[in-house]
Amino acid sequence: MTLHIAPAFPVDRQATGAARPEARLAQALLACLAAIAVLGSCAGGPAKAAAGKPPESKEGKKIEVVQSAAALLEKGQASEAAEKLGQAAAASPSDPELKLAQAAALVSAGKLAEGRKIVDEVLAARPDYLHALNLGAALARFDNDQKARRSYLDRAKDVAPNDGDVLSAWGEYYLDIEDWNAAEGAFRRAVDASPSNPDASLGLGRVLYRQGKYKESEARLTAAIQMEPNSPLAYSDRSRARYRQGKYKEAAGDLDTAIAKAPNESWLYLERGRYRLDTRDLPGAESDFDKAIALDPGYFLSYAYRGGILEESGKDEAALADYRKVIQLYPDYWYAFESAGATAFRLGLWDESAVDFKKAYSASSTRYEYAIASALALWRSGKPKEASSYARGVAASIDRDKYGIYWNMLRLVQDQNDSSSELEVMIQKETHLDLKCAILFYLSEYWICRGKTQLAVKYLDLAAEMKRDGTLENRLIASERKRLSALSNG
Repeated sequence: MTLHIAPAFPVDRQATGAARPEARLAQALLACLAAIAVLGSCAGGPAKAAAGKPPESKEGKKIEVVQSAAALLEKGQASEAAEKLGQAAAASPSDPELKLAQAAALVSAGKLAEGRKIVDEVLAARPDYLHALNLGAALARFDNDQKARRSYLDRAKDVAPNDGDVLSAWGEYYLDIEDWNAAEGAFRRAVDASPSNPDASLGLGRVLYRQGKYKESEARLTAAIQMEPNSPLAYSDRSRARYRQGKYKEAAGDLDTAIAKAPNESWLYLERGRYRLDTRDLPGAESDFDKAIALDPGYFLSYAYRGGILEESGKDEAALADYRKVIQLYPDYWYAFESAGATAFRLGLWDESAVDFKKAYSASSTRYEYAIASALALWRSGKPKEASSYARGVAASIDRDKYGIYWNMLRLVQDQNDSSSELEVMIQKETHLDLKCAILFYLSEYWICRGKTQLAVKYLDLAAEMKRDGTLENRLIASERKRLSALSNG
C-alpha cells in the first residue's frame, strides 16, 4: 500500500501550538519592548541594566515588569503576564509601551478583541506611534482583514519609510498574498535598511525558498541564525532549503537543533515528522506526530499524517480514529472524508463509508469516483434502492459527453443490470491509466454487489496489475482481493 498523507497542506508553523501567530507576536513584541527598555529608551540605560538588577526607579521597575512578563509568556502563562502588565499600565497611564505590552499579552492569551481595543486607544492618542501601528497590522492579519492591515502598514510607512521592521512587515504582507516579487523587494530593502535585523534576513530567506532559489535562501537563513542563534524558525526554514538541495543530513540536523531549542513547540515535531515521512523513516515520523498531538491536540494535520502511517501499517481501526479526529477539527477538509471513506470501506463499515464518500463528493464535486464509491458502499450495505437513487441523482448532474466513463458507471449502478458492454468498450479505449484502473476496480465492486464473484475477481486482478500507486482505488484493492479470496474459498 502506498503511504497517503494530506496533499493540500504543508506544515504550517503559524497554525499550531505555541507557534500560533498571536503567541509569537506577543513574545516577539515583549522581547522587543524589553530590548528597547534595556538599550536606553528608559532612563538608566544599558549600563545599569547590565549590572544584573534593574535600577530602583520608575524606569527600572518598568524594565523589571516587562522582563518578568516575558518570562511568564515563555512558560505559557499569558493571562498572568497580561494581568501583571495591566497593573503596571494602570499605574503609568501615559506610558504607551506598557499598554502595548499588555495588549500583546492579551493577544497571546487569545483575547484578541481586548488587545485590539488597547491598540486603538494608544493610536487615538498617538496616531503616529510605530509600535502600535505594527501591532495593529499584525492583529488585522490574524483577522484576515487585508484592507485594515494595509491601512496600518501604509500609516507605518508614512511614519518610518526606511524602518527595517516596517519593511519586513510589508514583506510578510506580500508573502501572505503570494506576491513573491514584491515580498522579495520589501525584504531586500529591509535587509539594506537594517542589516542586523534577523527578521529581515529570515523573511528574505523564506521568500527566496518559495521562488526556488534554495542556495541563496540557505545563505540568508544562515545569516539570520548567526544574528539570532536561538531561533527555531530560522533552523526549520533552513532545513527546508537544505532538503531541496539534497542536503538531507544537514536538513535533519537543523530540525534536531530547532527542537532542542524549543522542545515544546508542536509544529517543530510536525515539521520533522513530515521530513521523516519523505525519507521513509515511518517509526520516527509516527513518534514525532505522537509528540505533536500531545503538545497540541487541537491541530488537525498531525492526525492526518499519523493516520496515513497507521493505514500503511495495516492498523485501519486506529487510522480511522485519526481521520475521524481530522473531520471533527476541520470539517471542510475533503481529504479527511476520502481517507475515512477508504478506511471504513476496507473495514467493511459500508454505511460509514457511504456517508464519508458522499461528503467527500460534496466537498470536491468533480471527483466523481467519490460518488461511485458512495453508491457502491450503499449497495454493499444492503441498500440497493438507495444506491440506485443516489447514482441517478449524480448521473443527472454530469456532462455525459465530457465524463462519459463516469456517467456509464453511475448508470450501471442506477439500473443494476448486466449491460456493462458499453462501459467495457470505453475502458479499452481509455488512455488515462488512473481512470482506467479506477473503472476496472468499480466494475469489480459492481459485480460483487451483483453476486458474480468470478467477474469481480477478473476485474479486480486487472486493476491490481496496473499498479496505480497514489490513487484512491489503490488504497482499496488489497483488502478487496483478500475479501474476494475468502468468498471464493468459502
